[in-house]
Amino acid sequence: MKNQWNVGILLFEDVDVMDYSGPYEVFNLSFRDANQVQEFFESEKELEGKPFNVKTIAQHKQLITADHGLKVMPDFCFDTYNQTFDIVIIPGGPLKAIKSGMNNKEVLNWIVSQHKAGATIASVCTGAFFLAAAGLLTNKKATTNILALDFLENQFSDVEVVRNVRFVDNGDVLTSAGISAGIDMSMYIVERLLGIEAARTATMTMEYPYYESASIKQ
Repeated sequence: MKNQWNVGILLFEDVDVMDYSGPYEVFNLSFRDANQVQEFFESEKELEGKPFNVKTIAQHKQLITADHGLKVMPDFCFDTYNQTFDIVIIPGGPLKAIKSGMNNKEVLNWIVSQHKAGATIASVCTGAFFLAAAGLLTNKKATTNILALDFLENQFSDVEVVRNVRFVDNGDVLTSAGISAGIDMSMYIVERLLGIEAARTATMTMEYPYYESASIKQ
């Protein structure tokens, strides 16, 4: 088992806040040992040796305005981080953000390059449109926000759209339903890498109801 996984969360203009902040919290609040939770709460500095090293990244190193106006500065941009993440989270946003993303060749090429280098790519909500436009969902099952399921099906006939699930697991490519479902998918990834007890500890720490086999695997 690896000592630590590097998690990169993509940010872009009009990104949905919970799409990226939900997974951000899950991975940052995951521990191998449940006893570390209290230590984390009481500590005045970041604990060393956590299983996930979580960073945000954007196309350019500049202030991002998320959906509804929240401002956030990414940790890195494509030019300043030339390594491969182990896990890449692609959040979603409103239609204008999705249309912009689907036409942004640099962003799509970056996603593909991370996948080719071995990263697991996981989309939240309408982030599935980035994956579909990048060709990572071709002939695969996928899901997205309930409001965008028909749009995904109409835009990408080579994607088998799945309804009424929280997330879909294709191994190294995952997609989740809308917004809060990204938390479930992230918990599932934690379970896959660290085991069920680590995932249960994370849900307890976040006081989030644990998912109940709400995925579908290719």
